[in-house]
Amino acid sequence: MKIRLLTLALAAALSSCSGSGEPRTVEKGGPIALHPQNPHYFLYRGRPTILITSAEHYGAVLNLDFDYSTYLKTLQADGLNHTRTWVGTYREIPGSFGITDNSLAPAPNRFICPWARSSSPGYSQGGNKFDLTTWDEDYFKRLKDFMTKASQAGVVVEMNLWCPNYDENLWKASPMHVSNNVNNVGTCGKDEAYTLKHRDLLAIQEATTRKVVHELRDFDNLYYEICNEPYFGGVTVEWQHHIADIIVDTEKDFPTKHLISQNIANGRAKVEKLHPAVSIFNFHYCVPPDAVAMNYRLDKVIGENETGFRGKEDVIYRTEGWDFILAGGGLYNNLDYSFTPKHPDGTLLDYTSPGGGNPTFRKQLRILKNFIHRFDFVHMAPSDTVIRSVSLEGLQSRALVEPGKQVAAYFHIPPGGGSFSVRWTGLIEPQHSESTTFTATGEGGVRLWVDDRKLIDSWGEPGVRNDTGTLALEAGKKVKIVMEARGGRTAKLAWSSASLKSQVIPKTRLFLPDGNGNGLQGDYFDGLDLRTKRITRTDGKVEFDWAQRGPFPLDAKQRSFELLLEIPGGSYTVDWVNPKTGAVDKSVNFSHAGGSRSLGSPLFTDDVALRILRQ
Repeated sequence: MKIRLLTLALAAALSSCSGSGEPRTVEKGGPIALHPQNPHYFLYRGRPTILITSAEHYGAVLNLDFDYSTYLKTLQADGLNHTRTWVGTYREIPGSFGITDNSLAPAPNRFICPWARSSSPGYSQGGNKFDLTTWDEDYFKRLKDFMTKASQAGVVVEMNLWCPNYDENLWKASPMHVSNNVNNVGTCGKDEAYTLKHRDLLAIQEATTRKVVHELRDFDNLYYEICNEPYFGGVTVEWQHHIADIIVDTEKDFPTKHLISQNIANGRAKVEKLHPAVSIFNFHYCVPPDAVAMNYRLDKVIGENETGFRGKEDVIYRTEGWDFILAGGGLYNNLDYSFTPKHPDGTLLDYTSPGGGNPTFRKQLRILKNFIHRFDFVHMAPSDTVIRSVSLEGLQSRALVEPGKQVAAYFHIPPGGGSFSVRWTGLIEPQHSESTTFTATGEGGVRLWVDDRKLIDSWGEPGVRNDTGTLALEAGKKVKIVMEARGGRTAKLAWSSASLKSQVIPKTRLFLPDGNGNGLQGDYFDGLDLRTKRITRTDGKVEFDWAQRGPFPLDAKQRSFELLLEIPGGSYTVDWVNPKTGAVDKSVNFSHAGGSRSLGSPLFTDDVALRILRQ
């Protein structure tokens, strides 16, 4: 039956917590924990573990049309060991983010969550409103059945407790919105829903967190994430830390404790304002995986638990996963849009969702999982000294090393090209007759000419730079503009003046060299020297994030390279592993006196992995 929350229980939920949570440690045989010898990785059921998966869009429990039994069996058959799921405190609606058959957007009357329906009609997405002080027993049966089946499949679950409402339509679909519950809770705007400002709403969030944590106390295949993407929608750090305190306080008398994750940023960021109970720091869209090195000092797991928005091809997310794990990450979760309520076995291929995933790709991730678990990775750490050089321009490399014993290395050409240069040419039409400052951003240096005058020249300077130059221009008079960039991760061209706030120069102010048509002519070259032109196209503006994907079409060109290593003396076995097939494409044994050693790779297309073990 439904369990009515007593006023006394809510009062207890509102009671203050110590806020001094201890680091989450778990006894042997307890839930998944940080490995005691190397807390960058996990210990799960007595084994060192890295979580690697390609998993569904988080609605497995809250969507009654999603067959999670089939889904979890598929993950198990594919050799993967992780999934994320939303508790049900957040949901989406059909059409959200352009996702095909979105599991987070249940059909009318097919949404289930911790809160029971009331007898009052009027929920915006169909059915009766919710009573936020009453638990839905059927929901918790489903939740625990999901966890049980995940446990049987060897799948570790990230239980995501909360998520911001990205727009007004999603907020108005939330049970916590005042129009959707009978408790007169949620009268605030969407950007104040996850703050400490509204005690009535906070009381519901506290009680719900406690209820979920209490119900799942006996599962070992579980950790909690406080909030997905809290950097959107006004979620405050203080509120996140308060929810972490609630988890700690709820578990204080449990014989074992669960790990807590905090989602930090999209891309990269240095973790600040640490909560002592948080042991996993998760990032989204980590290309390149700078977030690992930036936060490795924390001695916690650094994870990437969402991917996408880079295209659909397998190579994009395969190279992303290998690069992240070989950088020292402990968790990689590709968001797999082939899993839907109509295809819980992950076989939908003609989706238009903003990412990738399919059965073939999951087999490729299994190769990564098997590759890294063949190492004694607990004794390894990222190294930038073992690989001295590679002969192939644009080739990216990563290495995990236990000096003198084992090396795991990965090499890949970034999708779309890793070594290129660009020249943009055309005309620019100023808006105002005044001195105008141009800001050119690039990695590896840029050059800029306006009206045949060189304003910027930082060619060859390392790192990402913002360089400026100023010139007096006449409104409405088109003048020539040329910008050159040495590839890298980014390129951007902006302008500002007394009458104009700094902005990327818009397409409407740029024209092709002949004056016909908006935009600039972009000539893209292989290599960094603007010599070997590969493609010409029209770019509406100069604003590119090439860290996600380079400018060239994907190709199937085969290549090889010479690798120079720095390794101690000894006898070694070397295997070159194909990340796409799992085959060992080349194997050698050698004895070495110590110091530099050259190795030749096999032919490969996009990427190749290297395993070196001391005999």
